[in-house]
Amino acid sequence: MKIILLGGVPGVGKSTISNYLAIKYNIYTIINIDIIKQTLKIFKNKDKERYLYTTTHNASKIEDLAPIEAYLKHSRVINKYIESLINNIEDKTIIIEGATVNKEMYNELSKKYEVIYLNIYAEKEELLQRYHEKEKIRKSNWIENINVIEIIKKYLLSNNQINILSTNLTNTLKEVYLYVEEFLHN
Repeated sequence: MKIILLGGVPGVGKSTISNYLAIKYNIYTIINIDIIKQTLKIFKNKDKERYLYTTTHNASKIEDLAPIEAYLKHSRVINKYIESLINNIEDKTIIIEGATVNKEMYNELSKKYEVIYLNIYAEKEELLQRYHEKEKIRKSNWIENINVIEIIKKYLLSNNQINILSTNLTNTLKEVYLYVEEFLHN
């Protein structure tokens, strides 16, 4: 199985990009970590799985942890479920996208599968503009947590080889397609 990992902080376009990839390359399985997380909340006890009930940028409020340490702890809780889910998929290629996609997940999955990890990012001003637009549609706490989001973004940038700046959809997709095309045809 080949796995395309799309990571990055909230609002960089991971879900949009994953949908375009799925259509372009006839990939039938997209694992959206946010959807899996929402589903798990139905079945998991909030007291036992506290990190399941938070976000990457709010994880440090559960315990007195630095933002990156809390982000990684949160990611490990979510990603263990994702990894067990993958074991039941028979598709040749899948996409996993979400804010908990990181180098740890890449390293773990690379032990069993062929994996490419693309970290999508945007500059702070662009993120804030996108967050203001999203606030018109649905309530989030991204704007008030921009400083923690920026810390996580810098961590992700420093821990990945393929970082793609999300400016406009056309240019971002062109760059993503180049990497994915090479990955799928090797």
